[in-house]
Amino acid sequence: MEEQTIHQAQMGDQLAFQRLIEAYHTIAWRTARVFLPDAATAEDVLQEAWLDVWRSLPRFQRGREFRPWLLTIVANRCRVVLRRRKLPTLALDGSGLEQAMQADDVLEQILHLENDIELQLALEMLSAEQQRVLELRFFAGLDLAEIAQITNAPLGTVKSRLHRALASLRTHLQPVGESHKETNRWQR
Repeated sequence: MEEQTIHQAQMGDQLAFQRLIEAYHTIAWRTARVFLPDAATAEDVLQEAWLDVWRSLPRFQRGREFRPWLLTIVANRCRVVLRRRKLPTLALDGSGLEQAMQADDVLEQILHLENDIELQLALEMLSAEQQRVLELRFFAGLDLAEIAQITNAPLGTVKSRLHRALASLRTHLQPVGESHKETNRWQR
């Protein structure tokens, strides 16, 4: 079904292209918001990215996955704006995450977490690359291969950044009593 819609859009069918926009708007929006903290700027960039997609669609190769191709275009368009404007990226701390989630009404089940000072402190201890991988994985909902493509990093690097980030969060967020129990268990 998607392949047929893409083919129709490649042939200039605007309704088919609109269906692609509708199908991928949310994931493209979340990806743009990871890179750009300002909602208005992210919306502008996303519109430019969709124009880029429309212009490039005739050259899109059949059999290739559309979603990673689209998200790479969105990420590249965000990078252009960041270089031009020197805007800060969306930090994975309580305030930035809270604003993004409230603006988009996504991940409501974890809204209470960003108010947790321990979580904020643990997130701030992560490197910028680890924070970006966490944002793309859990805020934007991208899979690891897509994150690798968007960040221009090898898949193994993305996996290790995510693993280290999660391990660091587990260590910093583990209740004090549990960390002592774990230590004592291994010392016996």
